[in-house]
Amino acid sequence: MAEARKRLGGQNASHNDGTQASSGILLMLVAFMLFSVLDASAKQLVQGLPATVVVFGRYALGTVFIVLIGWPLFGQAMWRTASVRLQLLRGVFMVGATLLNFLAVRHLQLAQTSAILFTTPLWVCLLSPFLLGERVGWRRWLAVLAGFAGVLLVLRPGTDAFHPAMFHSLAAALTLSLYQILTRRVGLRDAAISSLLWSTAAGAVLSLPLAAMQPVMPAGSDWGLLALAGLAGSAGHFLLAEAHRRADASLLAPFAYSQLVWMVLIGWLWFGDVPDAWTIGGALIVAAAGLFVYYREQALARGAK
Repeated sequence: MAEARKRLGGQNASHNDGTQASSGILLMLVAFMLFSVLDASAKQLVQGLPATVVVFGRYALGTVFIVLIGWPLFGQAMWRTASVRLQLLRGVFMVGATLLNFLAVRHLQLAQTSAILFTTPLWVCLLSPFLLGERVGWRRWLAVLAGFAGVLLVLRPGTDAFHPAMFHSLAAALTLSLYQILTRRVGLRDAAISSLLWSTAAGAVLSLPLAAMQPVMPAGSDWGLLALAGLAGSAGHFLLAEAHRRADASLLAPFAYSQLVWMVLIGWLWFGDVPDAWTIGGALIVAAAGLFVYYREQALARGAK
């Protein structure tokens, strides 16, 4: 009987682990759907409002949502951080990446901007030897080169498909990689909810002077879209953190690239945009390269040769 109970307990534990992993994957998919809604809302808004105003609205309303939702759960612990300076610096890079991305989506399809932003882990790999002191082997360097070759398929410089706003997307990916490098550092000491609140609140404060330079007041439906952008962004980051609490990052990593599916679908339904085969093919190459870099890092962390 004792052995039977032991086996039953093991089965229940395995079932619970599987349930946690499944819920983590689901949260991951919903998070990147919300990020796509954020970008679609921004794309609509920047057609009539300065991008700086949209960035400020996204972070100001996002901060309100985080406090309203998080305060009953975490209280004052939301504000605890081991390094205010690093959190503020994260906010600088976050605002920069968001502003550059919003400038890009004004002119580009959502599928194009997401394909280019997929280079973020490649930029992290490229910069990590210089900023984190990490050693990058030849396999990852080849993956980085392959990933940027995929970007060239999306950009297609010298053809009618190229638009200068694509440089905004590339710069956004580079800036986002710096944000993620800092996130690695603060994540060792700060809770996820603290990092989310600090970066969003810092984003609101830092983007306010930029918005004040182009003081255009949103009107009518703009307010609803700004609220949607703020809620989608903050909820997406919260669900992303919760997903990683429930499941291993190695399991969740591939599902980050579900954003391409969401971007294509929302871009088609909302704006009537249909990406061409070159964009989809380039995005898949970039995604494959990013996944290889990630899994290679995981293998090395486990002591694989």
